[in-house]
Amino acid sequence: MKTFPENIKFCYPWRSYQAEVLEHLDHHLENKHLHLVAPPGSGKTVLGLEVMLRLNKPTFIVAPTIAIRNQWVDRFTELFLQADEQPDWMTTDIKNPQFITVTTYQGLHSLFKEDNEKEEEQDHIDDEEAEEEPALELTEKEKAQQRLFEQNYQTLVLDEAHHLRTSWWKTAMAFRDELNDPSIVALTATPPYDVGQSEWDKYIQLCGPIDEEIEVAALVKEGDLCPHQDYLWMSMPAKKEREPIETFHEEAENLRESLLHNQSFRELIETHPWMQSGEYVEEKLSHYRYFISMMVYLKEVGSDAWELPFQLIDEKAKHLPSFDLEWAEELLTSMLYRDELVNEKEEPLKGIKKQLSGMKALEHRKVKLRATRKMERTLLHSTSKLDSINQIVSLEKQAQGDDLRLVVLADYIYAGDLPKNPDEEQPLIRLGVVPVFENIRRELGNRCKLGVLTGSVVIVPKKVVSLLQEQDLQFQTEPLVHADQYVKVEVQGASRQHMVSAITEIFSSGGIDVLVGTTALLGEGWDAPSVNTLVLASYVGTFMLTNQMRGRAIRTERGNDEKAANIWHLVCMDPYGPDGGYDFKSLRRRFRSLTGLDEELPLIVTGLERLRLPDTTFNQNQISLINHEMSKRATNRKRLFDRWEEAVQKGEKKREEFQTDTSYVPKPFVFRNTVKSLLIISAFVFFNMARAIGEYGYYRDAWELVVPLFIGLGLGAIFSAPFLWKAMKIFIFNPSIESSMKQVGKAVYHTLYDIGRIQTSPAHNKINAEKNEWGEIVCYLEKGTTHEQKLFLQSVQELVDPIDNPRYIIHRTSGKRFWIRHDYHAVPEEIGRKKEYAQKLLEQWKKRIGEAELIYTRTPEGRKILLKARMRAMSGQFVKRSERKSVWR
Repeated sequence: MKTFPENIKFCYPWRSYQAEVLEHLDHHLENKHLHLVAPPGSGKTVLGLEVMLRLNKPTFIVAPTIAIRNQWVDRFTELFLQADEQPDWMTTDIKNPQFITVTTYQGLHSLFKEDNEKEEEQDHIDDEEAEEEPALELTEKEKAQQRLFEQNYQTLVLDEAHHLRTSWWKTAMAFRDELNDPSIVALTATPPYDVGQSEWDKYIQLCGPIDEEIEVAALVKEGDLCPHQDYLWMSMPAKKEREPIETFHEEAENLRESLLHNQSFRELIETHPWMQSGEYVEEKLSHYRYFISMMVYLKEVGSDAWELPFQLIDEKAKHLPSFDLEWAEELLTSMLYRDELVNEKEEPLKGIKKQLSGMKALEHRKVKLRATRKMERTLLHSTSKLDSINQIVSLEKQAQGDDLRLVVLADYIYAGDLPKNPDEEQPLIRLGVVPVFENIRRELGNRCKLGVLTGSVVIVPKKVVSLLQEQDLQFQTEPLVHADQYVKVEVQGASRQHMVSAITEIFSSGGIDVLVGTTALLGEGWDAPSVNTLVLASYVGTFMLTNQMRGRAIRTERGNDEKAANIWHLVCMDPYGPDGGYDFKSLRRRFRSLTGLDEELPLIVTGLERLRLPDTTFNQNQISLINHEMSKRATNRKRLFDRWEEAVQKGEKKREEFQTDTSYVPKPFVFRNTVKSLLIISAFVFFNMARAIGEYGYYRDAWELVVPLFIGLGLGAIFSAPFLWKAMKIFIFNPSIESSMKQVGKAVYHTLYDIGRIQTSPAHNKINAEKNEWGEIVCYLEKGTTHEQKLFLQSVQELVDPIDNPRYIIHRTSGKRFWIRHDYHAVPEEIGRKKEYAQKLLEQWKKRIGEAELIYTRTPEGRKILLKARMRAMSGQFVKRSERKSVWR
């Protein structure tokens, strides 16, 4: 069999965005790659199957899990063949391949990993020597490989291609290279945008450049995903958890205060060699935060010993921050573990180290005064989240009644937490499937129909056992010893997927309305369109996993055109941390890539800011107010539905945006040239008028000075023309802060294009810069692939943000004697890889912004300048930095 049988076709009309992808298919496949990015629920599988049909060649499909592997077979059989059973020319058995073979990445890796290692070892044997070798008996694995290659696969489909990391990627690459120039179809919901450049290059090497990206907003607009919103439910640590946190914060603050009154410690820093001279530049640069922390401390205690080293930095004293716990951490960590010029075994450091050890504030040769790792884990795993789940379930049950279809996803099962006897009711002390089930059962069991679905533990209400019996399953039930209205179910003679399907059907029909499961089983590939409320009790916290879990709730449901989904994120706050604590910071990072509806504006945008949380310290009162506000929003699904309709109709497409404060935008130096031209003109005017007055000694009226005045103005204009023209040119091309941002963007874009990192020509693209509603500057590209947009904006962000440790710096000054001002801008990492690239950026900079010089920071002189530049980074670290967002406009 070499081609598909005739008359196989998709049995439904194509959605508009699917039809658009298929319309462009021939163009995308010119390089024998189709790389499609689309969210869960967008029909990636049926698109992949249609592309497979159109290519009409033997096909090998690889999926991340068995469940998703089986979905490929089911979708093809049901939606294309419209049959009850898969054809004999389609298989999931990789060892007995057919015209279409569907397997998992792990299955492919298991078949090839050992053989790849042997082949690498034998690469040195030439062909003649190999032919003289006696024939060896093939192993079963080698025979399976041989059968696989005999199929001559010409289409390779990589589903959820973001899973291709490390060993799986190597195996997939080796397998592809063994095939005869196949067409690659790569599908994913979450490209690994957040990885380093080398890993991104590997990803693109296998999958090809991204050809099409289907947006969540476009799917909601078409009615193929439902309106949805992310909500937070905040909690404070439980009493037992909070007490050690309070104690630690008090001890940390006491230690900081004691340092300020420790005379021996003060003298140790005052006499430190770094404070005594301008030498040790390389050491100061390598540990510049330590260097700054010493000056911050000395300034705080009223010593003047910080002034001499501060002169080296050429900054203003007001930029030095106060000596808070963050700087105390930096100072003590370096003095105890990194500084060879001090002896931590002598006083006063010996006593301070003992005090830190008693506080348990020493971890892996680091001082932790804001939060220890134990405190971070306490917040992530806090049992207060169990109560948060109960409050959410109660809220949603009251709002939705019998329509509720709520799923709680956790990382671990903790099956041992199920009571072993009827009277047992131990405190629930950890966050997992069984503790969540038990906590809901104890408080809300009479209001909800609870179920548990994991790979090893299945629990259902006794009332739905009859519904299970209607399924094609062999199973046994055992009543829970402490709650006989629930039963544990053990399947016999059937796969786990059959049980998942059966429980999902009961859940969808309402036999279960609150289902607790694991992210491993239900977090990716589980198809349950009836889910309208999702509670994420997972603390893994990666963007890809969170996005996959959210995808379970945002699918549309047939017959339910007004479905709107609520997605709840649990977060335990540290009331003593200025930024809310580790759990909240982790959540903020996750939201940078999660797209959703802005709470005030009709925008679909990434970032936690779209929830419009108050800028406040998170005490119990504020947390209660925030939870109350979230409850109000969550129960008004009609408002959510209507606001999504408004937002998707107003927008047209997604774009990547860069947002920054106006003070960060590099502005051309107008003042110097303007002043020079005015001084020259004024000098000529004064000279001519003085000469005219000198001739007569007096003047009868003002008209006698008109001629010398105009002569002076004329001569002044001639001699000041170069400076006047520079000033005028700057005004023409940079009349506003938005124009300045656009010129900076053009300099970066042209450079990235010239060095080959961006393929879309500047002539076919446009850089836009404008002010948003909050007075920030927004910069974005009108065209370009998503990766090009992200690369461009990341480079602009590196250039305008406070400097870290670039290889090259753009340095410019506003004058030589008076009004001297220094500006330092980092050459973006992607451009700074080579000197010739950095020179291209400098040429663009001079052309569009003004005179500047390029400084290589890996020389002794360059290190001194980098140290000065980093001081600005230090002074700006407490200012809101620029951000990159995806916005549907």
